[in-house]
Amino acid sequence: MGDCDRLMQAATDEALEQAARNEADGFRDVVSGEWVPAACWHNCGGRCVNKVLVRDGVVIRQKTDDSVEDTPDNPQQRGCVRGRSQRMQVFGPDRIKYPMKHKGWSPDTPNGHLRGKDEWERISWDEALDYVAAELRKAYDTYGPRSVLNCATKELSTVLNALGGACTVTDTSSCGTLSNGTAAKMGLGFLDWFFVVNDRYDLKNADYIVLHGANPAWTASGMPANNYLQAKKAGVKFVVVGPFKNATANTLDAKWIPVRPSTDLALLMGVAYEMLMLDEASGNVVDWDFLHRCTVGLDAESMPEGAATDENYRAYLLGEYDGMPKDATWASAICGTPVEDIKWLAEICGKQHKTMLLHGFAPVRAVGSEDFTQAFAALGAMGGHFGKPGHACGGIREQTSGNDGPRLVNPGESGATPAPAPTVYDPIPAVTVWQNILDKKYRYVGTMYAELATGEERDLDIHVICFEASGIMRTVPNTTRAIEAVRSVDFVFASQYTMNTQALYADIVLPCATEWETPGGFPNANRETLIMYRQVVEPLYEARTDFDIARALAGKLGLDADALFAVDLKQQFMNKILGATYIDETFQPQPLIAVSQADLDEWGCEGEPHDGAIALAEIWDTGVYHVPRHEGDAYGFIGYAQFVADPVANPVGSASGKIEIYSQAKADEFNAPGAPGVEPVKPYPTYRVSPRGYETLSAEFPLLAYNPHYYRRTHSCLDNVQWMREAWASPVYLNPADAEARSIADGDTVVITSPAGKVLRPATVLASMMPGVVAIPHGAWVDMDEADDYDTGGCDNVLVGSDISSSFVSGYNNLNVNVQKFDGEPLAPDCEKPQRVIEL
Repeated sequence: MGDCDRLMQAATDEALEQAARNEADGFRDVVSGEWVPAACWHNCGGRCVNKVLVRDGVVIRQKTDDSVEDTPDNPQQRGCVRGRSQRMQVFGPDRIKYPMKHKGWSPDTPNGHLRGKDEWERISWDEALDYVAAELRKAYDTYGPRSVLNCATKELSTVLNALGGACTVTDTSSCGTLSNGTAAKMGLGFLDWFFVVNDRYDLKNADYIVLHGANPAWTASGMPANNYLQAKKAGVKFVVVGPFKNATANTLDAKWIPVRPSTDLALLMGVAYEMLMLDEASGNVVDWDFLHRCTVGLDAESMPEGAATDENYRAYLLGEYDGMPKDATWASAICGTPVEDIKWLAEICGKQHKTMLLHGFAPVRAVGSEDFTQAFAALGAMGGHFGKPGHACGGIREQTSGNDGPRLVNPGESGATPAPAPTVYDPIPAVTVWQNILDKKYRYVGTMYAELATGEERDLDIHVICFEASGIMRTVPNTTRAIEAVRSVDFVFASQYTMNTQALYADIVLPCATEWETPGGFPNANRETLIMYRQVVEPLYEARTDFDIARALAGKLGLDADALFAVDLKQQFMNKILGATYIDETFQPQPLIAVSQADLDEWGCEGEPHDGAIALAEIWDTGVYHVPRHEGDAYGFIGYAQFVADPVANPVGSASGKIEIYSQAKADEFNAPGAPGVEPVKPYPTYRVSPRGYETLSAEFPLLAYNPHYYRRTHSCLDNVQWMREAWASPVYLNPADAEARSIADGDTVVITSPAGKVLRPATVLASMMPGVVAIPHGAWVDMDEADDYDTGGCDNVLVGSDISSSFVSGYNNLNVNVQKFDGEPLAPDCEKPQRVIEL
């Protein structure tokens, strides 16, 4: 029985058992109750509809979108197994039920070395908030705002800012080297900071769709994956580029092009070189008209005015500067892609084919990946794959994967009271933050999702760490150092709803509510859908919302809570409803949700009633609004179409107004931090050896590892859910040749070792994994066996160190590791491990 079969069987068995219990209790109508649109709030790529059947305050069923008939024009926003397991998280036995304190901690004797090991004791909310307020006040009064590290993502930041602010963590997170806006500076952005592709209806106009470093079948398995299925039905041929033949490749019957993790740049250069050679032979491969009208920097004829050097990308590819042509043979030796596959890609990327080149975030989540985006755009530009139906070149964000363009429906603003401005500005790079705390210094480089700044060394002395709705100890690099850093400070507190890593290593834990226990909201979905969820149950046990916790803490600190939090959550939800709009076919915003005065009175909220396209009662029931779509409607979108038609009248946002294959702005941005010991980035793409990658493999660490996003969880969320643990084992994947060389059989417990740490996992041997490459799924909860320094939970970031490249990217996808058969006690399956249930 396969993983999916086991999951479905488990769900079926549970449903049948519940039905039997209901019938025994006299409830023969097992579907009675109210279907409530419920949050599926984790940061995955689907953003789907989730509904729960509530009877007498108890959730007894889940389902997904059935508000419309499922058609290619108006598809249902169907949830995946992760969303369908949400009730096992909300109502799981491992919910944190009341405030708790580690027994060994006291204000005078922190005993930080016991964090993660010590027993818990139950305390009251008053006691917990008094402790937190006293420790915060002591830190601010004694050491100042820079002594506090703010790892909060919700209302707690308002409280800390009111005290003067705090140090923060700045992370490239999902978007890697794309996070700081350099793509837009190269002319690769219209809608936002990330360069765009086409509407879903245009997918079927392509001959080929190349998905590079993307696996939407796992990361965006709702409507985004369905977009590609519709294109496949229309006869489009798919190509998947990555280290293993993934679920997307199998689903779409795609041709698989193998490439070693973080060597994607070499592959792109090899393809570009071979396109130049094919064009010399036939004259019908490279779109020189597009290159000279719409780009700068590919060759000597198209250099931008005022360029600091006369070097160009074409000459670099031909080896004119270093004597090394970047041909398919050169590329294959680095990236592992067969020479014939590189030459085949060069042929289909030519202008004679309608090709869409689409990449995911994986290639830019690697140390040394600064030039990937520019080289990818250069490849698309060489084939003229911008601004035309059936052609595209750009990145795919999970929830908009294969369906780009301006958003057609949006919620309103919350109207929440703005947080006070902090008095300090100390964003610490996530890739080094834990080591920085231990070293008591860090390199300031600006903020990742804004603009990199000139680097400077700053002192650092953290005494308090605050965790709120954060998974940062296990989702940024160097978890081993994270544990050391957390144990080194005076006080740590966490607001969490399960005993995750942050809660486990805190001194005080505050039980927060899940999104099923808040008034409601609107998760970010695809461009033509607005999803609305509402409260399912009251906060469980002694849990409080993050809003209520922050208000109470503000009061304990002597702050004006009413001024800081003047707009409550219910009014914020109503403000979003009142301000929701859709775009009509003349591209004018119109009110979406009709709200009456009776609705406002019933809610007890302020606002002005108005008409709309859908009644509040209807979306309250369905939880979703679909903008009606059809082939040829006014909402179709072709990225860069106006620019390509007339680049002079419609310039892009670069200094030249064109797509920049030579970009001084890119080089300046990436070089600004002055990363010590790192080779500077040039204005055009060049292949630089990564500080950690294929070229740095050794006898001690002979395998190249990466961390794919995994179907069992969303980042680290849901990893505690037993259903998901049973269905998805979270093994380490390796090739049969690598397994045989190490006497490893399928299912054996192995130890994965890197310079940063050691992890135990069961092995899964896959012929579809490249030789020399291993995959360690991202997001597992830390479960340290500290006697031996092993993580038995499979946390990938235990293995990821603090190596830096120019942009201080958090590089998850190029690790040097070894995998060996473990000679100790074999691991039990994760689903057989006890959950972290604390009853006091």
